[in-house]
Amino acid sequence: MNKKASERITPEDSELNVEFIGSEDVPIVFANNVFVRYVEETFLITFAQAHGPYIINPTNEQLKQIGKIPSQVVARIALSPVKMKKFLDVLNSNYQKVMEVKVGKV
Repeated sequence: MNKKASERITPEDSELNVEFIGSEDVPIVFANNVFVRYVEETFLITFAQAHGPYIINPTNEQLKQIGKIPSQVVARIALSPVKMKKFLDVLNSNYQKVMEVKVGKV
């Protein structure tokens, strides 16, 4: 079943509904690495999964031998500065709500 997520946006003199069609059909992937850069008037956000190495308390020599950790990119998102600000506001608002419930006032 294809559920629709929606968001209400209100420009100055009118109101529109935005429907996110197919959101339930897109897989949810875990990203434990995020890289953000600003290129040509756009924020480019790269989400990735890094795996291993699975070494407990590695020595400097072991770290030198490993050299780098492969990180599989799972999504790349480009946002204008205006959308980036809205994205950050929504993230912060949701984060604050979760922290208030989990650990009390933040």
